[in-house]
Amino acid sequence: MRPGKVLRDGPWPEGQPCWVEVQVEHVERASAFYGQLFGWTYFDHGPDYQHYLTARLEGRAVADIGPRPPEHTGEGPSAWLVCFAVDSTDAAAERITRAGGTLLLPPLDVGTHGRFAVAADPAGATFAVWQAREYAGTQIAGVAGAVVWHHCLSTDLAASLAFYAEVFGHTVGRSRGPDGEQRLVLELDGRPVAGIGEAGTDGSAGVASHWRVRFGVGDLDTALKTITELGGTVHEGPFGTPEGRCARVADEQGTPFEVLEVGEAVLAAGEPL
Repeated sequence: MRPGKVLRDGPWPEGQPCWVEVQVEHVERASAFYGQLFGWTYFDHGPDYQHYLTARLEGRAVADIGPRPPEHTGEGPSAWLVCFAVDSTDAAAERITRAGGTLLLPPLDVGTHGRFAVAADPAGATFAVWQAREYAGTQIAGVAGAVVWHHCLSTDLAASLAFYAEVFGHTVGRSRGPDGEQRLVLELDGRPVAGIGEAGTDGSAGVASHWRVRFGVGDLDTALKTITELGGTVHEGPFGTPEGRCARVADEQGTPFEVLEVGEAVLAAGEPL
């Protein structure tokens, strides 16, 4: 499935990745990096929300950048956190523990924005769940400057597949890569919502289970040049994916992510990614 423009103003369906955020030691440096790379502007939520910045693209919310808690300072690079939409964070937390996951941050209210929890699947991949209230999640996806895909790499693929099926109702589908290899995807109602695979099959041997976030760029070669000029790093690529040319990179503080060269296909407004 190739990315396409998705606009949404209301809550996302349960089990759909609906938001990404990152906590970094230097928020101003991170916001400058992503602002220049993706054309993001920012809204500062003020002291009540630790001055979290909501990044906007075309005036629509696309991601959050916030300060790293002091107790985690110096622990190494941060990671983009993938949030899944749920109807009830508390009910999702119960399913997570029942399915063998671990709650890293129990359910809590984020002001009037929504209710939030952070967890790890049985293989150790960290993710979050989000019950929308005033803050529904991303309002634009599938285009340059926005998230176009989410992908989990698991050290115990069977355990992860069973876990996401129980917690979110995901079923397993397959997509075919440019090399003819079939790749697993998580689906809702027959729609691919995220990729999933075994850690080590793409050169990631020895790394812990984790979720990856892929952002769209208009021209991959230009984006990679910009990333290095801004102090970031190109770790791998360009390489082919079912969706197009891609690369694995990191920002100037070492936070890993992926960039995908997106096409011109446009989905109907509000259609889930």
